[in-house]
Amino acid sequence: MGIVHPIVWEDAYSAVLPLINAEGLLVSSFDALAPVQVHFYRYDRQRDFRMCRHDHFEVFLVHSGQIMFQLQERFYPMAEGDLIIINSTQYHKVRPPASSLSASDLDAVLLHFLPEWIRNSGNSGEEMEYLMPFLQQDSSFPHVIPAQTGIPAQIYELIQQIAAELPAGTRRARLSVKTYLRMILIKLLNHYTVYQSREDVFDAKRRRLERLRPLFNHLDQHFSEPIALEDAASIVNMSQSHFLHFFKQVTGQSFVNYLNQFRVARAQALLAATEKSIAEVSQEVGFCDQSYFGQVFRKFLHMTPREYKSHLEDRKNPLAR
Repeated sequence: MGIVHPIVWEDAYSAVLPLINAEGLLVSSFDALAPVQVHFYRYDRQRDFRMCRHDHFEVFLVHSGQIMFQLQERFYPMAEGDLIIINSTQYHKVRPPASSLSASDLDAVLLHFLPEWIRNSGNSGEEMEYLMPFLQQDSSFPHVIPAQTGIPAQIYELIQQIAAELPAGTRRARLSVKTYLRMILIKLLNHYTVYQSREDVFDAKRRRLERLRPLFNHLDQHFSEPIALEDAASIVNMSQSHFLHFFKQVTGQSFVNYLNQFRVARAQALLAATEKSIAEVSQEVGFCDQSYFGQVFRKFLHMTPREYKSHLEDRKNPLAR
């Protein structure tokens, strides 16, 4: 893959985790005139990400390494050069493949854009055609485009062209960014031209997310307090059985798993940014029993909270190892 833009790799955990709220929504700020971002992220395999979604559309390309990309309840093994596309309704995360023995980190290139920039840029319904691969993502949609198709390499070159124009401070730069983005979308559209799905699948998923918003708002304010299943179901005016099915259908996780992962993510941030003890962190994120906190933490990160703090110190001071 040719290099047009000099790459500076960011730590994905530090860049992303602080932006994920209780809804599991990654809240990003976009330039109003050119709402497109390019990120070069390095993923530490020993640090866990929460399942999250975002209001933008995403093209994710594996630059080096191997991963297991979780999208809702589905898992996609991906290798160097593979590409996956995600719309704004689907919860997802990056995780190392279970079979991988490598301790090396993963490098990935991400393109984010607000679909409104394309959708509202013309008076014709033809503009919507650019977005069809993102709008028709039902349960059988083939999200991954393998490297051997040659398409990811072509798209990577265009992402590099976009990165070279950002921040797009002039009309010419903004025109260039939009042109390169449309070229990417045309390549995706051509690849998925044989795939047929209902065009209303995207709007239906957004309506289901809205139904859960009162609960997400409650968790954001009260995650340190106990919350019973019946209380969660009551907040969204559902029976417990309906709520359990609905929540997993929308987020790809059980409610208990979602809540525990949210609390562990908060704990990770506190352990990384403060000098608070593990007992203090456990209480602050809603675990009354420190032993149970350790069990849940280990389930998601495959290490204890104490081992996690040690791992963070090793990365801060690599020469001390």
